[in-house]
Amino acid sequence: MKKLIAATFGLAFALAPLVSAHAQSLADLAKTAEGKPTVTWYESSPSEQIDKVLAAFHRKYPSVKVRHTRLVGGNELAVRGVQEMQARGYTGDLLTGGADHISQLKGRGYMEAVNWAQLGVPKAYTPNPEMVATTASVYVALWNSRKVSDAESPKTWEDVLNPKWTNRVGSWVRAAAFAQLAATEGPDSAKRSLERFIKLKPMLFKSTFPLAQAVGSGEVDMGIGFYHSTLPPMNAGAPIKMRALDIVPMHIIYSGVSKNARNPEGAKLLMAWLSTDEGALAYESATGRGNPLAAKTKTAQFIAGKKTSEWPPEKADELGALNEYYNKMLEAVGSAR
Repeated sequence: MKKLIAATFGLAFALAPLVSAHAQSLADLAKTAEGKPTVTWYESSPSEQIDKVLAAFHRKYPSVKVRHTRLVGGNELAVRGVQEMQARGYTGDLLTGGADHISQLKGRGYMEAVNWAQLGVPKAYTPNPEMVATTASVYVALWNSRKVSDAESPKTWEDVLNPKWTNRVGSWVRAAAFAQLAATEGPDSAKRSLERFIKLKPMLFKSTFPLAQAVGSGEVDMGIGFYHSTLPPMNAGAPIKMRALDIVPMHIIYSGVSKNARNPEGAKLLMAWLSTDEGALAYESATGRGNPLAAKTKTAQFIAGKKTSEWPPEKADELGALNEYYNKMLEAVGSAR
């Protein structure tokens, strides 16, 4: 027992310098960032949501100024980042977007390599020094609980593809769920599943938000949408339920510091904070999108124990090609609403 106690105190003593170094490095970042220009954060959420995230950040770091600029869609992030770097040599300080778009900027040498471990960011969050997992869009099955019983509701992808859903199902106009399924099931298997899904004659929507609303109103009985876009009508009392299926396709959304950032210390500080439980929970509470790698988020708990499916960032080109191919297949259903 004495040996165990001694070992425990020895471990704590050994870890103390590491914890202090981590705390000191963040304190140094904050001190340096205070004297530099406002951090510009390019991100896709409505500014009123990010205002809540930044309010939580400023409770801890009140002197580090941040300005959020909403860029809807990863293509806009990539295009603007490239244009600004070419025109003036810098773009937003902190860039948040899909793996493929951050990878495009990384491939052009526009993202800063950072030793995130020194800032306390878990290794699992950083597939490479230029990218840190911030949040995710997680696919779910959702249904109108007045028209579909729990027993009838889909639990597996095979259930989703049952012919009984013909003319009863809604879908995002993009076939990205099937492209992500291909990461674990293989492109041929995912293509066959998409072909079966198309035979159900799904109603297509330009966004997963109106899709969720259509399920809530009973316009369609069941849909394949996102966890975060299903929450608003559910929280408003709409008769909707949702479930993570046996395989959960998802898009992890990454952040990184741009090259030549005007306040790189502030950008690193904000990114490191978003990777803490405090930051991850603040972001999820405000946007509905949580980091599936952060165990305390509702998103992580929602998919706990499920098999996830997603292409890694280094295969972004392969995912892009599949998305383009599968999207054209889905277009055969008709125009989106």
